[in-house]
Amino acid sequence: MDMNTFRSGVYQDQGDYKSFLPTLVNHSWEWTDAELNILLEQASSELGSLNAFSDLIPNIDIYIRMHIKTEANKSNKIEGTKTSIEEDLLPVEDIAPEKRDDQQEVHNYIRALNYGIKRIADDDFPLCNRLICEIHKILLSGVRGKYKTPGEMRKSQNWIGGSKPSDAVYVPPNIVDLPDLMSDLEKFINADNWNVPNLIKIAILHYQFETIHPFLDGNGRIGRLIIPLYLLDKNMLSKPCFYISDFFEKHRTEYYDALNRVRLNNDLIGWIKFFLRAVIETAKSAKLKFKRVTIYVKETEEKALKLGGRSENTLKVLRLFYDEPVLDSSTIINKTGISKRTLDSIIKRFYENNILGELTGYSRNRVFVLAEYLKIFI
Repeated sequence: MDMNTFRSGVYQDQGDYKSFLPTLVNHSWEWTDAELNILLEQASSELGSLNAFSDLIPNIDIYIRMHIKTEANKSNKIEGTKTSIEEDLLPVEDIAPEKRDDQQEVHNYIRALNYGIKRIADDDFPLCNRLICEIHKILLSGVRGKYKTPGEMRKSQNWIGGSKPSDAVYVPPNIVDLPDLMSDLEKFINADNWNVPNLIKIAILHYQFETIHPFLDGNGRIGRLIIPLYLLDKNMLSKPCFYISDFFEKHRTEYYDALNRVRLNNDLIGWIKFFLRAVIETAKSAKLKFKRVTIYVKETEEKALKLGGRSENTLKVLRLFYDEPVLDSSTIINKTGISKRTLDSIIKRFYENNILGELTGYSRNRVFVLAEYLKIFI
């Protein structure tokens, strides 16, 4: 299909409202837009550079886990959650009651993304509708969407904006069309006979998934989760080190506008250009973060070892913060086996030398943060 003559779909009369039936996507795609080709080349180059760079960094898996926590915070913020990254990392009892649901949704996102990574990278399971449903079940488990059939595609009409379909901003496809639409999407995910570059495919897939809106809740988050999983599945990344939600959150209005223009104005090329710019900036940002964190870790460990005490215990405590930058003393003791007296001495040295900060302002039950490290990922 020529993108210049692309038609996004048709509106179907459902009585007192109209639902939107998008055009199927599982076929070849052609375009002649020079700017799109330039952006595609740049995006492919930056992503390849990030992939090569990630293979060279010692202990990158630890930093990737922190990267995933940032991705979870940003993707959920797009949907309206209010917790900061520091709050997401606190024990639930230290979170204000009105923010606990937000924190749990972020934690679910982390669990869902890690589950998808494991299924693809470790189990060699393809990205498909079954896996998408499994991830969705984890995402909505025990949170505000728990009654909206987690893990199951919708069996009733949903809508965006308004109190009912007749006054909604957008009404996704009718349920009778869902099986064919999702089957077509799944075939396109795994089709290797169309000779369409993977970055073009995932841009189209993300738009199509959000247009179909196959679940009663969680569609935006699942649609963004699919992006790094697709890149991992197609071996464009050897490690799960690319997360685009930070860009989408910073450019939220442009993100939604670009998606909407596809449906309203058939502007698929405009959406793909926006997506490729997001890939370019995200890949550059990820490389910079990994460079900065490598320098920070080297300099901070050297500084910490000059402060005295047994080097083994000093590094054991410091390195625990790389994975969990916000920790209280009891958690550190449980995870390291270091005595309270020894830990108090290490924490005192770290705090006095600005390696650690403290979040609560209390003299007891204090919570410590590796603030400069955390800032790298924000």
